[in-house]
Amino acid sequence: MLKSQIKFLEQQNPVTFEIEKIKQEYQLVWRKYLKAYHDLLDAETKPKIDLSKPENLEIIFGALQFWEGTRLQNLAFTIMPNHVHWVVKLFDKDSGGILVYLQDILQSVKRHSSNKINKGEKRSGKLWQKESFDTTIRNEKHLFNAINYTLNNPVKAGLVANWRDWKGTWCGSSEQGCSDF
Repeated sequence: MLKSQIKFLEQQNPVTFEIEKIKQEYQLVWRKYLKAYHDLLDAETKPKIDLSKPENLEIIFGALQFWEGTRLQNLAFTIMPNHVHWVVKLFDKDSGGILVYLQDILQSVKRHSSNKINKGEKRSGKLWQKESFDTTIRNEKHLFNAINYTLNNPVKAGLVANWRDWKGTWCGSSEQGCSDF
């Protein structure tokens, strides 16, 4: 926008203009925070529990795919050594007609996988963070970008040169566009 247009809008409705300014600042700070958080995750090379170990991959793959077709449709996921990226389409209702909620799915996946991984690692305690960073997909471009980010996370972290080489990566059928990445 031109400076004159901005000044005009600000004079017409200063409260709305100020709110929009604050929203833009918030979005900028939020993006910086998420980037820093993901950079921190990628920089950690020796986690206490390596989620990408073959036996842990098997457990997490099973947990992420458990509700496939009944409560959700998996689009893509990547299991990193210390975190997971998951692009999923939730159904409105499960196969029995009960409403599906993301927090219930996440609780199920985390509870199941942490119990099995802790048992296999001969340990107890917390495995997953309480918080998850979920995002609502707004359109096809956003979906493409989310899948691209998810699949290429091991590449960005310097673990492999091509996402297909990472054993912890899964992507749905070619109809979902996985061949495009």
